[in-house]
Amino acid sequence: MTTTTQPKLTIEGTPAKFDATELLRRQHTYHSTYANTTQSCTTVRGGFPKQLLQAVIDHAAKGYDLTDYPVSLDPAAYSVQMRKPKSLQEADLIKINNDVKDAYKAELQASHENYKERLYAQLVQAEEAKQAAKAQAAKDKMYADLKKQAEDCYAPLLFPED
Repeated sequence: MTTTTQPKLTIEGTPAKFDATELLRRQHTYHSTYANTTQSCTTVRGGFPKQLLQAVIDHAAKGYDLTDYPVSLDPAAYSVQMRKPKSLQEADLIKINNDVKDAYKAELQASHENYKERLYAQLVQAEEAKQAAKAQAAKDKMYADLKKQAEDCYAPLLFPED
């Protein structure tokens, strides 16, 4: 009798735990991305050159700085990237920190759930294997008893000696 068996499930290691150093590393990575991309900027637009220049002056008065990003001088679509003032950047960074922390927490929770599901599957597989072994042992014992009953029912054949 051949049976197909699933590969034995085994769990190795442990789920990741909260690590403040890892969280800070991730936040720092996002801070670097924020500081070195247009995420820390706002696009100032104007429909014509004077309108763009006035918008730049107005933003500069609020603490915005010009960046090294190219200025778009397409007719009727003038624009320039200006870096946000520190106060706005700090607010953005606080939001980024919270978003990164939430994502890290969700990742850790997903890891824990994955380990729980895998452990459950491993325990189910082990219990099913035990139950199958018990059932097979009982079946083998029953067949052995039936075989013995059949043997006991008939006396051995006797042949005359020649």
